[in-house]
Amino acid sequence: MNDLLSNLIKDSRYNILFELKRNPGLSIGELTKKINLSYMGVKQHCLALEKEGFVETQKRQKSIGRPEIVYCLTEKADIFFPKDYSSFVERLLSGIETLYGSLALDRLIYWVFRKDGEELSQSVSSLTLEDRAKELMSFREERGYMGRLVRESGEEFKIIEFHNPILPLLDKYPKIRIFEKQMFEKVLGVPVKRIEDRSYGSYYCTFTFNNPTSAG
Repeated sequence: MNDLLSNLIKDSRYNILFELKRNPGLSIGELTKKINLSYMGVKQHCLALEKEGFVETQKRQKSIGRPEIVYCLTEKADIFFPKDYSSFVERLLSGIETLYGSLALDRLIYWVFRKDGEELSQSVSSLTLEDRAKELMSFREERGYMGRLVRESGEEFKIIEFHNPILPLLDKYPKIRIFEKQMFEKVLGVPVKRIEDRSYGSYYCTFTFNNPTSAG
Protein backbone atom coordinates (compact mmCIF):
# COMPACT_ATOMS: atom_id res chain seq x y z
CA MET A 1 0.00 0.00 0.00
CA ASN A 2 2.84 2.38 0.82
CA ASP A 3 4.43 1.71 -2.59
CA LEU A 4 1.11 2.40 -4.32
CA LEU A 5 0.66 5.66 -2.43
CA SER A 6 4.23 6.65 -3.24
CA ASN A 7 3.65 6.05 -6.96
CA LEU A 8 0.42 8.08 -6.91
CA ILE A 9 2.24 10.99 -5.28
CA LYS A 10 4.99 10.78 -7.88
CA ASP A 11 2.39 10.70 -10.67
CA SER A 12 0.64 13.79 -9.28
CA ARG A 13 3.89 15.68 -9.08
CA TYR A 14 4.82 14.66 -12.60
CA ASN A 15 1.40 15.82 -13.81
CA ILE A 16 2.13 19.21 -12.25
CA LEU A 17 5.53 19.36 -13.95
CA PHE A 18 3.95 18.29 -17.25
CA GLU A 19 1.27 20.99 -17.07
CA LEU A 20 3.86 23.64 -16.22
CA LYS A 21 5.86 22.51 -19.26
CA ARG A 22 2.82 22.92 -21.50
CA ASN A 23 1.54 26.06 -19.79
CA PRO A 24 4.35 28.09 -18.22
CA GLY A 25 3.27 30.14 -15.22
CA LEU A 26 0.20 28.59 -13.56
CA SER A 27 -1.39 29.43 -10.24
CA ILE A 28 -2.51 26.80 -7.72
CA GLY A 29 -6.10 27.36 -8.81
CA GLU A 30 -5.26 26.89 -12.49
CA LEU A 31 -3.31 23.70 -11.77
CA THR A 32 -6.22 22.37 -9.71
CA LYS A 33 -8.51 22.69 -12.73
CA LYS A 34 -6.05 20.84 -14.99
CA ILE A 35 -5.33 17.80 -12.80
CA ASN A 36 -7.62 15.63 -10.69
CA LEU A 37 -6.44 16.83 -7.30
CA SER A 38 -7.70 19.15 -4.55
CA TYR A 39 -6.43 22.70 -4.08
CA MET A 40 -4.54 21.76 -0.93
CA GLY A 41 -3.14 18.65 -2.60
CA VAL A 42 -1.76 20.69 -5.50
CA LYS A 43 -0.39 23.29 -3.12
CA GLN A 44 1.44 20.66 -1.03
CA HIS A 45 2.99 19.09 -4.12
CA CYS A 46 4.05 22.50 -5.46
CA LEU A 47 5.68 23.37 -2.15
CA ALA A 48 7.51 20.03 -2.18
CA LEU A 49 8.65 20.53 -5.79
CA GLU A 50 9.80 24.05 -4.93
CA LYS A 51 11.77 22.72 -1.96
CA GLU A 52 13.41 20.15 -4.24
CA GLY A 53 14.32 22.90 -6.69
CA PHE A 54 12.15 21.77 -9.61
CA VAL A 55 9.76 24.75 -9.60
CA GLU A 56 9.88 28.37 -8.51
CA THR A 57 7.34 31.13 -8.00
CA GLN A 58 6.96 34.36 -9.91
CA LYS A 59 4.50 37.23 -9.77
CA ARG A 60 2.04 37.71 -12.62
CA GLN A 61 0.36 41.08 -13.00
CA LYS A 62 -3.43 41.16 -13.07
CA SER A 63 -5.64 43.82 -14.61
CA ILE A 64 -7.19 44.43 -11.19
CA GLY A 65 -5.81 43.78 -7.73
CA ARG A 66 -2.54 42.43 -6.46
CA PRO A 67 -0.13 40.39 -8.60
CA GLU A 68 -0.85 36.67 -8.67
CA ILE A 69 1.68 34.03 -7.59
CA VAL A 70 2.35 31.46 -10.33
CA TYR A 71 4.61 28.43 -10.49
CA CYS A 72 7.23 27.89 -13.20
CA LEU A 73 9.76 25.17 -13.96
CA THR A 74 13.43 25.61 -13.16
CA GLU A 75 16.32 24.28 -15.25
CA LYS A 76 16.64 21.40 -12.78
CA ALA A 77 13.25 20.09 -13.96
CA ASP A 78 14.72 19.32 -17.39
CA ILE A 79 15.71 15.88 -16.08
CA PHE A 80 12.04 14.83 -16.29
CA PHE A 81 11.85 15.45 -20.02
CA PRO A 82 13.58 13.50 -22.81
CA LYS A 83 16.86 14.61 -24.28
CA ASP A 84 18.22 13.83 -27.73
CA TYR A 85 21.70 15.19 -27.32
CA SER A 86 24.79 14.48 -25.30
CA SER A 87 28.00 16.21 -24.42
CA PHE A 88 29.67 14.00 -27.03
CA VAL A 89 27.45 15.37 -29.82
CA GLU A 90 28.15 18.91 -28.73
CA ARG A 91 31.88 18.25 -28.60
CA LEU A 92 31.70 16.57 -32.02
CA LEU A 93 30.03 19.59 -33.61
CA SER A 94 32.48 21.89 -31.88
CA GLY A 95 35.35 19.79 -33.24
CA ILE A 96 33.99 19.97 -36.79
CA GLU A 97 33.73 23.74 -36.50
CA THR A 98 37.28 23.99 -35.16
CA LEU A 99 38.84 21.67 -37.74
CA TYR A 100 36.85 22.58 -40.85
CA GLY A 101 35.30 25.96 -40.10
CA SER A 102 31.82 27.26 -39.40
CA LEU A 103 30.74 26.92 -43.05
CA ALA A 104 31.36 23.17 -42.99
CA LEU A 105 29.39 22.89 -39.76
CA ASP A 106 26.49 24.86 -41.21
CA ARG A 107 26.45 22.57 -44.25
CA LEU A 108 26.36 19.49 -42.04
CA ILE A 109 23.46 20.74 -39.91
CA TYR A 110 21.63 21.92 -43.03
CA TRP A 111 22.07 18.48 -44.60
CA VAL A 112 20.52 16.75 -41.57
CA PHE A 113 17.41 18.94 -41.60
CA ARG A 114 17.13 18.82 -45.39
CA LYS A 115 17.31 15.02 -45.38
CA ASP A 116 14.59 14.75 -42.72
CA GLY A 117 12.45 17.26 -44.59
CA GLU A 118 12.76 15.53 -47.95
CA GLU A 119 12.02 12.05 -46.60
CA LEU A 120 9.03 13.16 -44.55
CA SER A 121 7.60 15.41 -47.27
CA GLN A 122 7.54 12.48 -49.70
CA SER A 123 5.61 10.30 -47.26
CA VAL A 124 2.96 12.96 -46.56
CA SER A 125 2.64 14.49 -50.04
CA SER A 126 -0.90 13.14 -50.58
CA LEU A 127 -2.23 14.30 -47.19
CA THR A 128 -4.12 17.44 -46.24
CA LEU A 129 -2.23 20.26 -44.55
CA GLU A 130 -3.67 19.34 -41.16
CA ASP A 131 -2.67 15.69 -41.54
CA ARG A 132 0.80 16.71 -42.68
CA ALA A 133 1.12 18.76 -39.52
CA LYS A 134 0.04 15.77 -37.42
CA GLU A 135 2.61 13.53 -39.10
CA LEU A 136 5.30 16.16 -38.57
CA MET A 137 4.40 16.36 -34.88
CA SER A 138 4.55 12.58 -34.57
CA PHE A 139 7.95 12.59 -36.27
CA ARG A 140 9.19 15.21 -33.81
CA GLU A 141 7.72 13.48 -30.75
CA GLU A 142 9.62 10.30 -31.61
CA ARG A 143 12.77 12.40 -31.29
CA GLY A 144 11.90 13.85 -27.90
CA TYR A 145 9.99 17.02 -28.79
CA MET A 146 6.71 17.83 -27.04
CA GLY A 147 3.97 19.81 -28.73
CA ARG A 148 0.38 20.15 -29.82
CA LEU A 149 -1.48 21.23 -32.93
CA VAL A 150 -3.93 24.12 -32.62
CA ARG A 151 -6.38 25.17 -35.30
CA GLU A 152 -7.29 28.83 -35.07
CA SER A 153 -10.32 30.47 -36.64
CA GLY A 154 -10.47 29.96 -40.38
CA GLU A 155 -7.53 28.04 -41.83
CA GLU A 156 -4.69 29.17 -39.57
CA PHE A 157 -2.78 26.42 -37.77
CA LYS A 158 -0.18 26.46 -35.02
CA ILE A 159 2.22 23.80 -33.87
CA ILE A 160 3.23 24.80 -30.35
CA GLU A 161 6.26 22.99 -28.95
CA PHE A 162 6.93 23.09 -25.20
CA HIS A 163 10.09 21.04 -25.13
CA ASN A 164 13.09 21.00 -27.44
CA PRO A 165 15.53 18.14 -26.67
CA ILE A 166 18.41 19.89 -28.46
CA LEU A 167 17.87 23.30 -26.89
CA PRO A 168 21.53 23.66 -25.76
CA LEU A 169 22.65 23.02 -29.35
CA LEU A 170 20.00 25.44 -30.63
CA ASP A 171 21.43 28.16 -28.42
CA LYS A 172 25.01 27.40 -29.38
CA TYR A 173 24.32 27.15 -33.12
CA PRO A 174 21.52 29.68 -33.90
CA LYS A 175 21.35 28.72 -37.58
CA ILE A 176 19.56 25.55 -36.51
CA ARG A 177 16.47 27.77 -36.16
CA ILE A 178 16.65 28.67 -39.84
CA PHE A 179 17.13 25.07 -40.98
CA GLU A 180 14.35 23.87 -38.68
CA LYS A 181 11.93 26.41 -40.16
CA GLN A 182 12.92 25.38 -43.68
CA MET A 183 12.29 21.74 -42.81
CA PHE A 184 8.79 22.61 -41.54
CA GLU A 185 8.06 24.49 -44.77
CA LYS A 186 9.30 21.56 -46.86
CA VAL A 187 7.03 19.09 -45.09
CA LEU A 188 3.96 21.32 -44.85
CA GLY A 189 4.37 22.88 -48.28
CA VAL A 190 3.45 26.37 -47.05
CA PRO A 191 5.30 29.35 -45.52
CA VAL A 192 5.86 29.03 -41.77
CA LYS A 193 6.39 31.71 -39.14
CA ARG A 194 8.58 30.61 -36.21
CA ILE A 195 8.45 32.46 -32.88
CA GLU A 196 10.21 31.51 -29.62
CA ASP A 197 9.02 32.55 -26.18
CA ARG A 198 10.97 31.88 -22.97
CA SER A 199 8.86 33.80 -20.48
CA TYR A 200 8.38 32.37 -17.00
CA GLY A 201 11.61 30.42 -17.33
CA SER A 202 10.20 27.96 -19.84
CA TYR A 203 10.42 27.30 -23.58
CA TYR A 204 7.72 27.90 -26.15
CA CYS A 205 8.16 27.70 -29.90
CA THR A 206 5.18 28.41 -32.13
CA PHE A 207 5.13 27.51 -35.82
CA THR A 208 2.24 29.33 -37.52
CA PHE A 209 1.01 28.53 -41.03
CA ASN A 210 -2.10 28.89 -43.17
CA ASN A 211 -3.95 26.70 -45.62
CA PRO A 212 -3.46 28.36 -49.04
CA THR A 213 -6.81 27.00 -50.25
CA SER A 214 -8.53 29.44 -47.90
CA ALA A 215 -7.11 32.50 -49.68
CA GLY A 216 -9.77 34.67 -51.21
